[in-house]
Amino acid sequence: MREKVEYFTADYRDGRVHIGGKMYQAGYFATHLLNQYYENDTAMRISVFTLDNWILERNLERGYLYPPMFLNAGKDILNIFTALPWLNPFNLLDVNSERERVAQLFTEENCDTIIEYFQRRSKVMAMDLAQTMYNITPKEFDEDFFKKASLLLKEVKRTLNFYDNLKDGLQKSFAQLKDFVKRVDEAERFDEEHLLPIALEVFGSVPFPVKTEYVGIKKSSRSKTATVARRLYFENYYSFVITDFFEGLHHGHYPKQCEICKKYFLMTSARKQKYCNGIAPNEYNGEKMTCRQYAVIMGKKEKVDAHPILSIHKKRCNCIRAELSKGTITKEFATVAKEIADELKTLAIHGDGYTAEQFKRDMTREALYALTDKRLR
Repeated sequence: MREKVEYFTADYRDGRVHIGGKMYQAGYFATHLLNQYYENDTAMRISVFTLDNWILERNLERGYLYPPMFLNAGKDILNIFTALPWLNPFNLLDVNSERERVAQLFTEENCDTIIEYFQRRSKVMAMDLAQTMYNITPKEFDEDFFKKASLLLKEVKRTLNFYDNLKDGLQKSFAQLKDFVKRVDEAERFDEEHLLPIALEVFGSVPFPVKTEYVGIKKSSRSKTATVARRLYFENYYSFVITDFFEGLHHGHYPKQCEICKKYFLMTSARKQKYCNGIAPNEYNGEKMTCRQYAVIMGKKEKVDAHPILSIHKKRCNCIRAELSKGTITKEFATVAKEIADELKTLAIHGDGYTAEQFKRDMTREALYALTDKRLR
């Protein structure tokens, strides 16, 4: 059974997000938004049909309702569903049930019920002091009707608010994510330590409602045992996509824009990579190729920043930090191991006679830790 559109959950564990029965790299959904925002006019189709919702929301708060506006709001929200499945994670949620719920909510019958509720409630609100003192309610008061109408009004307001926030969340998160990507190259290194200050400047500190609990999930369909994960409950799109971005950043994932095809892609390492592995928009001698291959042919090959030595060094240092956090190695051991890893990296890039293959062998856990033990003696 798919989760509801207006209230869904996602499980986060080890830099991955589990949602809708599928698993993605944390940061995937933020990157998807950057690519999908203008694709097929997704954002415009969603945003244009919520422009007047705030007027209806204001009227409901003031206690009156204009029937055509109520019915048109329902029609406008239903038009959103032509584009909503294009925007992840909504393609993983129960869009059909949500469409049916909205259609059954914004009906003439419900409109009449809300109007009658406002009219009856005005009579109750007009009770004089004596009636209030002795709890003498007017004939218009019907407890069962008031409960039913109050719940209906609450659901209407919640639905209007959700789709209004969806529009605002789309626009705000897209602008912030795009600003972050433009500033990525300001970082000295592309890791959490150096990218986080930029992210905090761009996104600021804005609290949003997210309920958290800890659950057990399997890392894959083949896993026999469960591991601890954080399950987050989201009530709006903005809180989800920004959480996805920061969860990704925490694990070294961040969106970048390819300099060849101009599409955005998710980086999962600290390499200074300029091009994605997608298909380049232009062919070469009638052949299709990836953006990275096309860049090489055009004489724009990535330099030493993308050298595999840096990738090996990055992975080993990440493993050292992970073992330190688990307590399987001491702080002193981790510090020395990282010092040796840094020395070997410098030697591999600049030293004569020290090959990349030898560096790769020396950077295995067994070899590096043997060197560390030797230095600590």
